[in-house]
Amino acid sequence: MMDEKFLHDTGVEVMHVVKTTLKAYRTFSKLAVEGEKVSVCGLQVLTTLRYYPELNTVSDLADSLEFSKGLISREVETLRKGNYVTTSVDEKDRRVLRIFINKEVAEPVILKQKKKLFNLIHQVTDGIADEDIKKYRELNKIFLEKVTEVDFDKEVDTSNFDLQKFI
Repeated sequence: MMDEKFLHDTGVEVMHVVKTTLKAYRTFSKLAVEGEKVSVCGLQVLTTLRYYPELNTVSDLADSLEFSKGLISREVETLRKGNYVTTSVDEKDRRVLRIFINKEVAEPVILKQKKKLFNLIHQVTDGIADEDIKKYRELNKIFLEKVTEVDFDKEVDTSNFDLQKFI
């Protein structure tokens, strides 16, 4: 049975891995846009449009990337001015603006980012057996599913834990 120290240490480890991985990802993303007229957020917009062209509205991109619609709108305008994307009014609903990647201009930036990202992934996974990586990915899916289903109002029975140890 898990004790309170095990649960505490597991939580600290998970948060440390998440924060450190995110920091490394941001660093590699910054390197990918170095010398480009694209921000890291703009790069995320471009890669999303490249791999998920159906997510081609500000709302779609904001939901997918978990950014505000205002930020995405500003990024799209910057990308449009840089000729990385084009926009057009939806024929069926004139209130909707569709965003399309300009592959000729955007793909070199995306390729640079992918090279940086694959460099990061290779360094992180080098020397780890494929089966261990597969198991890690399976566990990540389980954790992600569980954390998205957390009921913040639910009270968990902690009577068998000595919570005073952590005060």
